[in-house]
Amino acid sequence: MDRLTVGDATCIRIEEMIDTSFTAAGFFPAFDAERLRPHLPWLAPQHYIAERGALVLSMHSWVVRTGRHTVLIDACIGNDKDRLPREHWHRMNTPFLQRLRAAGAAPEDVDYVMCTHLHADHVGWNTVLEDGRWVPTFPRARYLFSRIEYEHCLAHPDPSPIRRNAFADSVLPIVEAGRAEMIEDGHAVDGTLTVELAPGHTPGNAQIRLASRGSEAVFAGDTIHHPFQVYHPDWSTVACFDPAASAASRRRLLELCCERGALLLPAHFAAPHGGRVRAAGQGFELSWLA
Repeated sequence: MDRLTVGDATCIRIEEMIDTSFTAAGFFPAFDAERLRPHLPWLAPQHYIAERGALVLSMHSWVVRTGRHTVLIDACIGNDKDRLPREHWHRMNTPFLQRLRAAGAAPEDVDYVMCTHLHADHVGWNTVLEDGRWVPTFPRARYLFSRIEYEHCLAHPDPSPIRRNAFADSVLPIVEAGRAEMIEDGHAVDGTLTVELAPGHTPGNAQIRLASRGSEAVFAGDTIHHPFQVYHPDWSTVACFDPAASAASRRRLLELCCERGALLLPAHFAAPHGGRVRAAGQGFELSWLA
């Protein structure tokens, strides 16, 4: 599922890479193999590598054409970035921009970049290296950052070198270039895309709701990382700033998708990358899109 329509909007998924470096036991502090076991028939091998206990995570962006504007949602890891000690993210050289152009969205065509939060795997392609300087990749775009998120990052430098470097090379240059717009909960683009704060993974974490002609989708960013969390939304990750708030936001997201019949389109689900959420007893289940 790399292209779909939601009402009058066209959504195109642009993949950067597949990451299988995170183990379920290391990524989810609440990991319980017995709770995972009943789901293995559908999880493995597409979403979980059983012999290594590894999660399969896709790193991708979504391009949304609203009819008036071209919007990039989340900006992956990026090329040439200092991301040690995560070696497989360090100074990457991927054809992400070529894939973007092949999808009909050259950098100069993008009107808005909407980052659900400011972690390294969501802001990297905000900038490219040019003559030794980090400059905006999308020269005409306005970059929309959650004000809460940005101000928290300024006031509380992250202990992770990866996140500190990402803020320095992929966020601050956008602000310095005058291309950033600090936004609040409910900010809308074209009356079609609406920012909904979903704090927990980060203080200003957001998801982006697309509504067009009676159809809806939610670009969930990292409110949810892995399809198993649909069935166990209480499982927050080691990367969550506030695990309890993250779990509460995730449950609200799943309830929202059920109530509105909205497609769930997260930032890291492996193929087929999204689906519809249904209530199931006291929880939820996922029906994948073909």
